[in-house]
Amino acid sequence: MKPPSTLHTYLLGSVAAMAGLLFGFDTGVISGAQSFIFETFGISGDDVEVSALKGFIVAVVPLGALLGAMGSGLCAQSFGRRRSLMYTALIFLIGTLTAAFAPSIHWIITGRLFMGLAIGISAMIAPMYLSEISPADIRGAIIFLFQLAITIGLLGAFTTNLIFTLWIPDPTLNWRWMFGVGIIPSALLFIGMLQMPYSPRWLILKKRDSEAEATLKTLLGKEDIQLELNEIHESVEREGGRFFELFSRRLFPLLLMAFALFMFQQLSGINAIMYYGPLVFEQAGLGDTGKLIAQMAMGVVNVGMTVIGVWIIDKCGRRPLLFIGFIGMIICLTVLGLLLGNQSQDSENTFFAITSVLCFIGFFAISLGGVPYIIMSEVFPLKVRAHGMAIASCANWAFNMFVSETFDIFRTQIGMGSTFLFYAICTTIGLCVAWRFVPETKNRPLEEIESNLYSGKPLRRLGDAPGNAPTHN
Repeated sequence: MKPPSTLHTYLLGSVAAMAGLLFGFDTGVISGAQSFIFETFGISGDDVEVSALKGFIVAVVPLGALLGAMGSGLCAQSFGRRRSLMYTALIFLIGTLTAAFAPSIHWIITGRLFMGLAIGISAMIAPMYLSEISPADIRGAIIFLFQLAITIGLLGAFTTNLIFTLWIPDPTLNWRWMFGVGIIPSALLFIGMLQMPYSPRWLILKKRDSEAEATLKTLLGKEDIQLELNEIHESVEREGGRFFELFSRRLFPLLLMAFALFMFQQLSGINAIMYYGPLVFEQAGLGDTGKLIAQMAMGVVNVGMTVIGVWIIDKCGRRPLLFIGFIGMIICLTVLGLLLGNQSQDSENTFFAITSVLCFIGFFAISLGGVPYIIMSEVFPLKVRAHGMAIASCANWAFNMFVSETFDIFRTQIGMGSTFLFYAICTTIGLCVAWRFVPETKNRPLEEIESNLYSGKPLRRLGDAPGNAPTHN
């Protein structure tokens, strides 16, 4: 049997990674639509109650995603990775249509809640599916495709915002078209997943061994797959697999580490910039059109740096990219906080503020943007992988919701500059946690990482080669 080409593997990964388009598009589209929505339904003012309502309209997507993440483990186990992604595409379609045709703010909230539900399920299951169909030597790059799809969705949303702001000046109509474009990624995901194979590891979990064997032969491009089958069976046959096993002495450190990565991903303030980018650029001194163009530039940098991340993740490894990203983000957030705290809005301050945002996005894209999804999908044992990743995903959405809901309150109460300095402090703590606990899993088969765990190696050494003695560094 002829081995599948690397291009073929990337094409398979790209289809499942389109779930990231849903995530990215909705994250970005509200930044341009929200001011028109507020104008349409008469929501105005800067008092705490109005700021909280504005924040909730933005934060309802991560709220829905949190609920989706809570149920994503059950979906992955019951329906399988492939069918779960198909169902989320349909849920997102329902949410998109509800928001686009909303007669009141309550219907917008309902539609965005459905969007969030779909995103929360797919944001956990897509990386899991990608990890389970990918060979170890390019697994990091394949999973990073999910983050690349997110950035493409964001850029598409920023472009959509600018186009419909210029083409349809009616503020009661243009945001409906902005939402409506979301039909495209949901349709692409549903149609694409119809052609995708089931995860061979899920098939073995469900005792569909003959299907798993045929799928694995196709994915690996060889007839002799007995070694791979034996390793997967060994993983399945280990005792355990119950939800509460995640809180055992052996697995709880994994859970905390994955949870912490997503917590610090959000506390970096990334979605304060993604959701409220126009407000940030306005504070930096840009006008109405300029702030949307700056946001498009942000989307271009995001895509470009994520492409670089896909290219180098399996060459450089997970840890080096994390550290480069953390340090760069801390510097950018500090500079941005100091500049936005300065009431002067001269051209030099504006230039450096925009540069700081773009550099922050670049550092995020090659590190915290994709690496937590990769680590999360690699470290959990197969029998508890769905439950472990679901809990880690909850951290993503809980803190996403926190940042979304509080940003407008923080900026009006303590100032935008101080808000970004707070994010810089959180990111510094995240760097220390990553340095101490995150393992290097580059080029290690999933079953080998699991074997290291059960052989007693500490969290930081889970990516070590077989036979290395456990250490406690």
